[in-house]
Amino acid sequence: MLHYRLHRDPKSSHQQISTLVQRLGRSPILDVGAAQGFLGQLLSNTSLTIDAVEPNPYWAEHAQPFYRQVFASSIEEANLPDATYRVIVCADVLEHTVDPESVVEQLRRVATDDALFIISLPNVAHLAVRLMLLFGRFPQMERGILDRTHLHFYTLDTATDMLRRAGLEVVRARPTGVPLDELWREGEGNLLFNTLMRLQHFALLLAPRLFGFQWVIVAKKRT
Repeated sequence: MLHYRLHRDPKSSHQQISTLVQRLGRSPILDVGAAQGFLGQLLSNTSLTIDAVEPNPYWAEHAQPFYRQVFASSIEEANLPDATYRVIVCADVLEHTVDPESVVEQLRRVATDDALFIISLPNVAHLAVRLMLLFGRFPQMERGILDRTHLHFYTLDTATDMLRRAGLEVVRARPTGVPLDELWREGEGNLLFNTLMRLQHFALLLAPRLFGFQWVIVAKKRT
């Protein structure tokens, strides 16, 4: 059974990342933690060359048609070529790894000198988490910011610091909204759903650190 769904909201990490990759127009690309191959699907009509790393064998098989090559292993164990990739995408991956800094350092080795890294991380400073902490709660959940499989939690500042220690310099960071299409699937497309989506987009402009569900970060190698 497939665990993730492709999000259509233009402010979602799926759409922001695919738009960024298309605008850059660089390849080859490495999609780390490809899941069922969403990025490959979104870029299937382009001429970009994409490889993927995905440890889940079922997901790796499902993703295979959308990539040149899929490394069916964890990122720590993947036998990747050195100095090859001009864009490296880590979408909701680093928070699941035991040592994110070591993973980023490993990815620096397989990146070209001019490579750009596109990294999405959940924002533990989101308003909902702040309110739960105010009432003494920090629950483990099946999905989202407090996913029980997350080993690390980041704000924008702590994410920036972690990447700096791993040898990257943050170029830009943009927030994503709460995936309303996950929370209210049957409402997608109706008037109230669209109104809530517009309100959320406005809130992201007003207070991104408070209302951002994730951060989509673009970084480069530090010189």
